[in-house]
Amino acid sequence: MNTTPQIPFSLSDVEVSDAASIAQKVDVPAMQNGPLYRMMFPLSDTMTEAQRSEVVRWYADMLEDAFQERWEKFLKASSPDGTPIGFCGWTVIERNPKQVEVGKSLTEKQPGKENQKKATWLPEVLDIDGWTSVSKALRVERERILKNIENICRLTFMAVDPKYQRQGIGSAMMQRVCEETDQHGRCAYVLAAPEGVRLYSKFGFGIVGHVETPQGTITSMFRQARK
Repeated sequence: MNTTPQIPFSLSDVEVSDAASIAQKVDVPAMQNGPLYRMMFPLSDTMTEAQRSEVVRWYADMLEDAFQERWEKFLKASSPDGTPIGFCGWTVIERNPKQVEVGKSLTEKQPGKENQKKATWLPEVLDIDGWTSVSKALRVERERILKNIENICRLTFMAVDPKYQRQGIGSAMMQRVCEETDQHGRCAYVLAAPEGVRLYSKFGFGIVGHVETPQGTITSMFRQARK
């Protein structure tokens, strides 16, 4: 039973300036026990503080690049003092744009002007072979499911500060994503870490496959379009 006091929170769009705090307080802490992170950083349990800081900085740079490019939609959950405690991101894959009413969806924005990317470096402790192998396996599984689907919402990020998990923050973010997805008659897809399967199942995602890794199972989940 979770005895952590419930914390009030609000949902809002992210700003580019949020990247560092989201990486440090939400994204990395939430994913560090998951299969993907463990494949990328198999020595994570023995990292020095300097190495951990380098990993957080790398994730922050990648998030900042993504926030600037605006190809994806991002949402953050914040505590009353403005500290990020949750974060999610999703992208729309629309292979027949004429079916979509341009300008009415939060995700259908034109990307921003090209910016100088920050995440052009790699952390010293990154296992490049492990990262490459799991990324390839995830891409193959994603393409297997989505290759013949025209209108897709693909979840790319979902994380809640471990101190505030199971308090409805993930559900509130998922509710927002699903409302938009349903408004446009889109199906949805996610590659879920073990701890995320329960949340996605709650919102109508079904298991359609698995990617097995030496660090655990990543679950392929699909949600049918609803009108």
